Amino acid sequence: MKQRSESSRNLIITAVRNAQQRTAVVSSDYDTNSIYNRPADQLSVFVQEAEAVAASCFVFSDEESLFSQLSEMVRSRSWMYLFTKDVQIQEKCTSFNIPFSCDEKGFSAMPAAITSCEFLVARTGSILMSSAQDRRIYAYAPVHVVVAHESQLVDFPENALMQFRQRYPHQLPATFGFVTGPSRTADIEKTLVLGAHGPKELIIFVLKNKANESNESF
Repeated sequence: MKQRSESSRNLIITAVRNAQQRTAVVSSDYDTNSIYNRPADQLSVFVQEAEAVAASCFVFSDEESLFSQLSEMVRSRSWMYLFTKDVQIQEKCTSFNIPFSCDEKGFSAMPAAITSCEFLVARTGSILMSSAQDRRIYAYAPVHVVVAHESQLVDFPENALMQFRQRYPHQLPATFGFVTGPSRTADIEKTLVLGAHGPKELIIFVLKNKANESNESF
């Protein structure tokens, strides 16, 4: 029995040593420059990557076009209201006659919710959200609508985190995280299901920058 144990031990040690001596093989087809270099057009890359993960992304040159399109979306989808806690968004909705609710009684029955965000990540099509935007919304809303400025775009997730810390130098929000497309899972028989643990749909409205525009949320 002892001899068998020592033999098994030697086999394991030999396998580990062989594994340590192997060198990784990198495919010559893997274009690192197209991934790790800063994109020339951050906005186009963001739209492409966001749509690749099943998000819907729309770009507008002015605020009136953005909220007019949002108003039409609310009407065409027969949403009774948009749920939001963002005071600035509430003011915009009021200006463009878009029905909204900020009452907690409207949370559980909301057809869709709308928030701002912290940053947009071009290379992954992701959104950096925090508890400043009300975590419940991007965790539970059936449809999550995000409004953002082009000036909130960064290249990579690490750039978003760096600027996020600079935005909150004294105390970070209680929670924060990246949202990449609608909620999804493939736990059951490897079948992809959207909306299993959060929004079934993610819609992103991006307002293009204007001269001297600041990097502030709506």
